[in-house]
Amino acid sequence: MCPVRPRALVAASATTAVVVAAGVLWLTGGLRAADTPATVRPGQEVDQHLFRTRLVGAHVTTVPKTKFAAARRLLVINAWVVNPTRETTGTMAGADDDVFAHGIFLYWNTRNGPRPTLKDAQGIAGDTLFRSLQPRLPTYVAVQYELSATTVMPDHIRVALAAYRRTAAGVLDPRGYWGYQPRRYTTRVEHDPFTHRSGRVTQIIPVLVANVTLPVKR
Repeated sequence: MCPVRPRALVAASATTAVVVAAGVLWLTGGLRAADTPATVRPGQEVDQHLFRTRLVGAHVTTVPKTKFAAARRLLVINAWVVNPTRETTGTMAGADDDVFAHGIFLYWNTRNGPRPTLKDAQGIAGDTLFRSLQPRLPTYVAVQYELSATTVMPDHIRVALAAYRRTAAGVLDPRGYWGYQPRRYTTRVEHDPFTHRSGRVTQIIPVLVANVTLPVKR
């Protein structure tokens, strides 16, 4: 089994872009022994630097059909998360890597069917749902993956958590920014089907700090 949640970006001709594509090498057998993170128990705190995370459980649920959407089957991973910085961060937003849901990597055996697709991550406080993590405020977060009709969920799932680091100043933002702590980089050429232009894309393979195995409730 291997964790993966690829992120893709095509660079324009004769340019180089740096993107996050964690898991691409693992799909092709590129995960090295040195990359193996520590194994921790459910509920044990993991210091990701940008987040302090306790993964506490996982369950499968079905969202009923509505007038606007078909019924959906979801895998939900639950966590208590603390943002130890002085900046508000998110639980889920676009393609940014500095949000909580993008630091979780799901190991998956293809014999169980199509890989679950990350759909959303919501903070929960009472009856309120939100997508931000306030500084130093413990927040219960539900990370949602959509399951296909043919996906078979095992009794346990294993996930990895990535490490982050802060860059003091960015090109576009002098205040600095958070991103994955890179273990290594890989480069490939990608083709943009819309512009028909090709370019080199450098991918960041992040440091993984912990593996956690969670029982799946049904």
